Amino acid sequence: MSGYMKAVGAEMKKSWINAIFVILFTVGRIVFGWAWLNAGIEKLSWLTDGKPDSVGLIKGLVANLVGPSVKRFDPLGLNHLYAWIANSIFIPMSGLTDFLVVFLEIFVGLFIIFGFQIFWSALVAVFMNLQYITAGSYNNFGYIWTDLILMKFPRYADLIGIDGYIRYRKGKELLSVPKWFSDNGDHDLVSINGKGRAAKM
Repeated sequence: MSGYMKAVGAEMKKSWINAIFVILFTVGRIVFGWAWLNAGIEKLSWLTDGKPDSVGLIKGLVANLVGPSVKRFDPLGLNHLYAWIANSIFIPMSGLTDFLVVFLEIFVGLFIIFGFQIFWSALVAVFMNLQYITAGSYNNFGYIWTDLILMKFPRYADLIGIDGYIRYRKGKELLSVPKWFSDNGDHDLVSINGKGRAAKM
């Protein structure tokens, strides 16, 4: 573990911009992951109250996709297809849907907090946030932007995390960034491998 921390320190010393980005993404990742984890924990009652808690959200989603007041350009009929899936699969299996919502929110939160599979966790989060927005929960726009940023820069977010440690143990590059983030102004891509050595890309 001490070798890994030294490698992380060497990576951050390489450029003050790298260090700032890693710190910001790490703190932001933990705060964002906690929001997901807390949302899942608050929904744990869905698993024991005997009610189809997700049905209201699903019905709102269907109404916003194909309701009588909806006039959208949908030449492939994707809105109607998704509404059919929601009505035919998700609502009849509302117990499973409730479980999946709670399970995914908790595990997305845990994975992001601990820096594990950031890209895939954020991709699942985007899918879920889109469902919530379609169902009428419009406060999810901020979540989607955060998901997309994490998907674009996962190695800043997970350098101090499980994935960063796994890369170190396997001797892989810890972080690959444009060299214009470093102090010498060269625009080649550079990387630092698990042993802390710089290498041209």
